[in-house]
Amino acid sequence: MRIERLKDDAQARFCWDEFVSESNNGTVFHKQQFLGYHPEERFEDHHLAVYKRDRLYAVITGAIVENRDAKAFVSHPGASYGGVVLGSHCRFEDAAAVITALVTYLRETDTGVIDLTLPPAPYYQVPHQTLEYALVSAGFQYRKRELTSVVAIDAGPDSLYARLPKKTRADVRQAQKLGLGVNWIDDPSDDELSVMYDMLLENREELGLLTPPAHTIEELGRIRDQLPGMLLMGLVRSEDRPVASTLVFRCNSRVLLTFYICHKSAARDSHPVHLMLHGLLCEGAKQGYRYVDFGISTVQMKPLYSLIKFKESFGAQGFFRDTFEKHI
Repeated sequence: MRIERLKDDAQARFCWDEFVSESNNGTVFHKQQFLGYHPEERFEDHHLAVYKRDRLYAVITGAIVENRDAKAFVSHPGASYGGVVLGSHCRFEDAAAVITALVTYLRETDTGVIDLTLPPAPYYQVPHQTLEYALVSAGFQYRKRELTSVVAIDAGPDSLYARLPKKTRADVRQAQKLGLGVNWIDDPSDDELSVMYDMLLENREELGLLTPPAHTIEELGRIRDQLPGMLLMGLVRSEDRPVASTLVFRCNSRVLLTFYICHKSAARDSHPVHLMLHGLLCEGAKQGYRYVDFGISTVQMKPLYSLIKFKESFGAQGFFRDTFEKHI
């Protein structure tokens, strides 16, 4: 295997993104189109392409981070998922060769730590754990194992509704009886994003959360402009007033990821979020997706019991979101 840094030109970035689109485990977070929304000065990007007999075999998103005990290669601090993206078929011998090439390359650049966060199993077109085993075999250890809550949506709307627990079905019916309705918006406008974002900030203030959301509203606008079709926004209205919203990322052809969920606290008893999330399951199935990822339900591997229970009320099951680390 031959490994080299991604060239800084449009054609190389295009080929990278084409590879990710056709890969087994790539997500939008691995694409140069997505990573490019960050200001150039925010991260020291160091993306790597791996070749087998002059054919692109794998890509690895990454950035060099200096604020640790040793210089670290992190994949990627500006994305939910990173790590090695592989083609449709992967033999263990080749996966091991990719990891060996990565370790050798980074050791020669005086990097002291490698930190890789992989997509959970549902994001794979053909699920396997060959890559994880190759990492463990090469001396990587689990630095962190968070739990993400994922709902399978390989069924029609009636079946998805029937799968919900009795209490959740009752909450959805009540919202419908009260006249609430949800609209799904592709590539939401600045004004539509503002409706969601203002509600989000209001919720965070009510919860006493001092840290800002992961994205500014300006960044969300840049993501929308750079990746048309990636953002899907749900908006619930009651008598033409917005009462709940969610911003969803189309991560790859299999998985939708709810990145933000918010609501008006005064409307809580009318269950707009229950209506919206059930609607998302149905909308995702209608559009051909297989899973909805409700996001991680742990903080530093400690479970948030009420959050897990809420997500399980829509049929969510837990999957690991693993971060591997190796000191070299």
